[in-house]
Amino acid sequence: MQSSQAAIGVGILGAGRPNIATSCQIPACQAAASVRLIALCDRLDGVHEVARDCGVRSTTDYAAMLADPEVEMIQIATPDWCHLAHASQALAAGKHVLLQKPICTNLDDLRELQRLAAHSTGRLKILLNNRHTVQVRTVQAALEAGLIGELRHVCIQYRGHRFPIGDPSSPYLTAEMGGVWVHNGLHWLDEACFYADACPGSVQVNTTRNSAGPADLLGDGPNYWCGLFRLGPNVTCRFEYNTMLLAEGLPGGVQRTLIGTAGEIRLDYGAEQARVFRTAPLDSPLLDPADDPSGLPVYWLKPIESFANPTAAVVDSFRRAVEDFTAEIRDGVERPPLLADTCRCMEALLRSAGECHTWGADK
Repeated sequence: MQSSQAAIGVGILGAGRPNIATSCQIPACQAAASVRLIALCDRLDGVHEVARDCGVRSTTDYAAMLADPEVEMIQIATPDWCHLAHASQALAAGKHVLLQKPICTNLDDLRELQRLAAHSTGRLKILLNNRHTVQVRTVQAALEAGLIGELRHVCIQYRGHRFPIGDPSSPYLTAEMGGVWVHNGLHWLDEACFYADACPGSVQVNTTRNSAGPADLLGDGPNYWCGLFRLGPNVTCRFEYNTMLLAEGLPGGVQRTLIGTAGEIRLDYGAEQARVFRTAPLDSPLLDPADDPSGLPVYWLKPIESFANPTAAVVDSFRRAVEDFTAEIRDGVERPPLLADTCRCMEALLRSAGECHTWGADK
């Protein structure tokens, strides 16, 4: 192993065609001072061209990348149903693993991966970059400053359509995979837990389905999910995942509302800046007056950082996640989100995606 201050060698699995690895993880590693990109691996031959553009090694043999002594961290960006196999091989080889969400697609795999991680000399972390985005960090700064008092409720709503799946035989389209609820839900639930500083204790979920639309946007199972989570003793979270809106041009994206004892934070669909609605006027360096026609104490929440473009902002959120994991590897101190907490969130999503739509203490 390298010294504690040397850049940690990274190998990325799943970089053979344009995807999250090529658009976000590779540039994040290139921007992170604490790591050095060593190799890319994929079963597709396209990985060789991607690697040439990056100036790194490439292989279609995962075992060969795991055997490379310069590769200390494996970042996994393969299909959901491959996560257990790929992560377990890396952990068995003593590598540190940064795994894309979701952790896995069923509870048995989740338990097995937790067991393997507990017995490996390598560390396992789930790559949840959402909490590192400038929007989320700005909202968290507002909560820490007490701008809306004590947090009581988080509402996160996604609406749009799912990413098109061109292969009709893809497991992503089957109901057993849990749809977007399992595939993407961990990002949003982790964000809510970040705000509440608590893990889900219970969840109640309602689902429905709109069957009208092209097959590559539908899949089997529900395409509308609405879950109510209890996060600790004082905070609830309403998480709505609506992919029934299949027509182009309809308003979509993510909307966030955080309700506290002294006001609300609202980040509307498509908005880059949040508004703060207060029960009483407040002078804070984090706020700009919104000149609301109602005359009520409404403010703009100042972003804590600015970027040249949205792509740069997203890549930076991945860079921050990589840097956090690198620091964890170096000093042995686990950074949030803790693996046990992330597994708790994944368990809540998996259990509520199955036959039991109610889980936890409030069942």
